[in-house]
Amino acid sequence: MNVTITKYYQNAEEGRAFTKRCLGKLEAEHGFEHEKTILATSVCSDEVIRSATNFREHLPQKEPFQLGGLAGFPFTGMTGFKAFASHIPDNGYAVILYGPHIGVTNSGSLGHVLRAGQNLESTCCGALIGAVSKHKSGDDTKIDKEFDYQQWKITNSLKDNKEQILSDSEPLLKATDSMFRNIDKRIKALLDKTSASFENTTVALVGGIIINTDFNYPDYFELRELSVQKF
Repeated sequence: MNVTITKYYQNAEEGRAFTKRCLGKLEAEHGFEHEKTILATSVCSDEVIRSATNFREHLPQKEPFQLGGLAGFPFTGMTGFKAFASHIPDNGYAVILYGPHIGVTNSGSLGHVLRAGQNLESTCCGALIGAVSKHKSGDDTKIDKEFDYQQWKITNSLKDNKEQILSDSEPLLKATDSMFRNIDKRIKALLDKTSASFENTTVALVGGIIINTDFNYPDYFELRELSVQKF
């Protein structure tokens, strides 16, 4: 792992062990019952995310309810949250795993990964890289909102921190950090707005930054939020 990345991210190297510890904490301290717990994710659409979201391996329902889109922003909104709430077992529990991702290759290239079956590295997260590029070039207003809505939203959501991002020595790292805070804020706001739908349930928020690496290397997760709310 490149030293520049480890300076910013303290990695949980054993992902499955981390997941077990997290679920064990929820069971021991908050009464979560395994058979009555389901998962939702608000992570990027990128297929490389799957390897870093192994909560699904430890819960009865293997496929999560997907709240997110590009860069992990919860694009399903209130409709998605209400739908997810209706799927929670009676008097049950839910885990919402969320956050953006960033790639780093074995050679230390930030914002890229080497994917299975490819000879050349590709961008990760491409949507965030695109947003930073748009702000850098001054083309952030030239995105087709109707036909590229998610990219428009991601780019627009970074606007308030544009100067800090572009002046940072690692603009993509700064943008990823900013994106996490935007996602975290929106997840909590959506839960508040749809709280009636979650009545008699308990929800755990597990937020962080997923760090993807080349296809034959482990991925990492930096935990930034672990909180529980009873409705």
